Amino acid sequence: MNTLNRVLNQIKAYPFTFFILVLSLSLSIGLITTTLYSINKAVEIERYLDKYQINNKISFSLDFEEQVDMKAIIKAFSTMSVNSNLLINSLSVETDLGMVNPMIEYWKADEYNKLPLLEGESIRKSSLDRGDKLCMVGRAFIPYITKENGKQYVKIDHEKYEITGIIGTDKGNSPYLDHKIVIPITSLTEQAESRLQSQKSVPVVLYGDQTRLLKDYDTVKNQVSIFKVNNADFSSLRGSSPYTHLGNLGNQITFIITVYVLALINAVNIAVYWIKERRVEIAIKKAFGISNSTIAFSFYSEMLVVFLFSSLLVCIVQIWMSPIIEQWVGYPYKITLTDIINHAAFVFITSLLVVIIPLISSRNIQPVELMRKV
Repeated sequence: MNTLNRVLNQIKAYPFTFFILVLSLSLSIGLITTTLYSINKAVEIERYLDKYQINNKISFSLDFEEQVDMKAIIKAFSTMSVNSNLLINSLSVETDLGMVNPMIEYWKADEYNKLPLLEGESIRKSSLDRGDKLCMVGRAFIPYITKENGKQYVKIDHEKYEITGIIGTDKGNSPYLDHKIVIPITSLTEQAESRLQSQKSVPVVLYGDQTRLLKDYDTVKNQVSIFKVNNADFSSLRGSSPYTHLGNLGNQITFIITVYVLALINAVNIAVYWIKERRVEIAIKKAFGISNSTIAFSFYSEMLVVFLFSSLLVCIVQIWMSPIIEQWVGYPYKITLTDIINHAAFVFITSLLVVIIPLISSRNIQPVELMRKV
């Protein structure tokens, strides 16, 4: 209670300094904890999505003498296993979001199951065989979806495609998923099919179960005659580094460290300024024989109370502003007991660091300070 009373007295004596101190600490702690939460959620999502990323693949080109024949491609790859997928991603299509490279897919399983769905269902093999104008899109396309007779549609190359499912996860946003479009290889737009058929070569990717990829590749390569398989790349057959779509995590960590250092410097400056305003008070205490260690402990306990108050304020504001923060970071944002404990630990460690410089400065204050005020 003595510490709390001293803090209350300081608030009465230096209200503006106290306000600036709490405001600066709250902003710094809030920004750091929110960004750390964002990075942790990004890592969590990418760990989850790693199983959906194309890690095992063989890249090659299909070279035709005259022009690309889609029927020949489908016939050749109809012999591949249900564990493999054929991907063409070298074409661009026009959407309301601009030009996008869709995943043009051919598969043998009962339904396309290579990406997680936020809602709806995957495209079925029967729809692929019929050539139905269907697609799956990422959540970035949600604002441009139209509805008719209980069905959802999106425009691709000015053609209307029915949406079977929204690609994504309830864990949060992901740059890997948000702008995805999956189109069956039999459902190309007229413009895309025209551009493809005007070519003599098309780059493709065969991906899926590693144990079957080489067999499927050899089967296709040995049976076809209308096109040649060239420029095969097996370097990604055993997978790639996980979290390849996470982004530059190093830059985010650098940002965190920078913000932390700036927050620390800011807190030190405010604390030093607070001491300068209290030089007379410290000089009086020394004149009455109070030791430097006692003054230091008193000052530290006051600063700790201020930091704890700032941390509590941050928690309350974050809970209140969680919907806005969710829109900013792109993930479900919920403060838990663990978060509060982490904040308290962060506050305690930061308090130890912040108070060192002001305390060293206070040791040089002598009772002669009183005479200067006379």
